[in-house]
Amino acid sequence: MLPGSVFHVDTYYQILLVKPDGEDQPCQNIMTSILAKKRGHVEEEHVEELPQPGNQNDEHNHIETQYFSSFQLDDKTVNNLEDYPKYGNPKYLSSYLPSPGVVFSNQFINSFNEEPLTTQDNSTPQLSDYTTQLGNYYTPIRFLLHSRKLSQLIAKTWWAYLEAKKCDTLLWSKFISGNWGDIPYKVLDGLIAREILLYGGADSPDNICDEQVYLPLKPYDEPDQEKTRFLILPSSKAWQGISLSLLLAGQAYYKRGSEYHQINPSILSTGEITMQYTLEVDWNRFNGDVKELIISNEKPWVGYHVIMPYPPIPADAEPGNMQRWADAKEDPDEEDNFPFYKKDTNGNYLIDVDYFRPPYPYIPLTCT
Repeated sequence: MLPGSVFHVDTYYQILLVKPDGEDQPCQNIMTSILAKKRGHVEEEHVEELPQPGNQNDEHNHIETQYFSSFQLDDKTVNNLEDYPKYGNPKYLSSYLPSPGVVFSNQFINSFNEEPLTTQDNSTPQLSDYTTQLGNYYTPIRFLLHSRKLSQLIAKTWWAYLEAKKCDTLLWSKFISGNWGDIPYKVLDGLIAREILLYGGADSPDNICDEQVYLPLKPYDEPDQEKTRFLILPSSKAWQGISLSLLLAGQAYYKRGSEYHQINPSILSTGEITMQYTLEVDWNRFNGDVKELIISNEKPWVGYHVIMPYPPIPADAEPGNMQRWADAKEDPDEEDNFPFYKKDTNGNYLIDVDYFRPPYPYIPLTCT
């Protein structure tokens, strides 16, 4: 892959597309499809006209398009992703590819950026102190933010399930019958994520579209931007948990009308799910586990296998506590009880974190 290829119009990406199962599966309530398309390109001011086969008003033909730049997002998703980096018109799915993973506060990152020393007495250029500080602190703090976000996702799914099961709402009946348009976004997103956590860590998706994209490339070809693939490949061990991987990378969607809605913002980046992590769910534990393993016959050969906990909801769990943890913001200035960042009395960020683990002991502590 050439530098900058991840933003090229012809680079291939994947998304997980979820819809009601139509009561075809006795246990599951969703049907999942893996779409592999070219990223496409959407300018900030206008939508590039890209070739699409057939009638654009037909859903099947729309799925058959070559480009994610023709997939329009709903306003709810655009608002949710306001603080995330984007590369083009924020109304289109391609503008959020590749996924960045967890996003640090700009003020927190800028707190590392002190004025560098550029020369010594012998005029030898020196590396910025900013680079050294990022090398020391960025990875461990990102690791902890991963853990927090995954724990919050679990709390979100638990809360959504208990909310849907209330007798007076009928939300659970609407979910299993496929009447998703009558369910609030927050509840529906949590219910779909719960289904993926229950089944997506081991089961294959129901449909694999665009299968020709996965054909092996010639091993000694020169880098070709028209063949660049930022994908989880069937030859990788990560393929068995691809639904979960795409959910955690923010690359999982369902449709509301003609627009696409993101189920959950990205926690892991596209690079992390394709080159670093394989994912599995364990329903009998409250804490996660990581081990090193060989994940593929292709580069990179070595990665990390993550076992995520997803136990049954404890009987004494309080829905209000789950919701409070699921919605907690990272910045202490946002009047939240469970901030991630710490500041001194002058409002300066400290190289320290606060709530990277749930404040309630029955909510799983996850790791990556």
